[in-house]
Amino acid sequence: MIKVILILFCIFVFNPVHSQGDTLGQARDINTSVTNKSGNKTIKTIIYATGYAAATLVCYRYFDTGIKNFAQSNQNETITDIAKAYEYLGTGTSSIVITASTAVAALIIKDKRLVKTTILLVGGHVINDIVTNQVKITFQRHRPNTGDPYNTLDWRGGPKTNLSFFSAHTSNIFTTATAFATCFKKTKWVPVLAYSAAGLVGICRIYNNEHWASDVLAGAACGFASGKAMNGIYKLLSKRFSFLPEVNAGHYGITASYCIKS
Repeated sequence: MIKVILILFCIFVFNPVHSQGDTLGQARDINTSVTNKSGNKTIKTIIYATGYAAATLVCYRYFDTGIKNFAQSNQNETITDIAKAYEYLGTGTSSIVITASTAVAALIIKDKRLVKTTILLVGGHVINDIVTNQVKITFQRHRPNTGDPYNTLDWRGGPKTNLSFFSAHTSNIFTTATAFATCFKKTKWVPVLAYSAAGLVGICRIYNNEHWASDVLAGAACGFASGKAMNGIYKLLSKRFSFLPEVNAGHYGITASYCIKS
């Protein structure tokens, strides 16, 4: 009888320990898997960014002039009018209108995705504006419509009148597109539509002889990076902050609450 009790006691004591060991092992496996995925994602991002930068540099060196000449030799009055109207989507005014409209819609229907989109739009455009302005002032590249060669640069000491690199219209619209594509990525047609519309703005800038092709490529990269950077900031802040839309007697607002960890 005593032996039976001892056997049961051993089973009772050591079985949980074994299970706990399995659990800890599984937890370590999960953490390792998450770490590996994160590392792989970082490596892929670096590879893609390096490849894109190389493609932009190649475009600058070998294709800017040819693309400009092709676009200008295939001008059409109707297409030109449409392009001039459409590229308005990349202006700062348009960005403000889109952001404000998204904010109002988010507050009225209380859609969390639209609330997040509004936050990404505001923060993303702030980041994009700072970077775009500084890059323009640093390079001071001459626009193609000046008739100067593609590699004419005044650099930071110049008169600040030649600000072709990079395209602000393109960076603005890609910041907007990235905000919507990020928040509505599960709705597959949204990213496709957003980036297609943004890319068309860049094409219009080339067609209208306002920018070189490399200006547009660089602007697209800046807008995309600005939107993604703001999304990363949002993820960090959302661990402590929560944002709720409010509509009260015709007044609209966003309430932010901060969680203090004990």
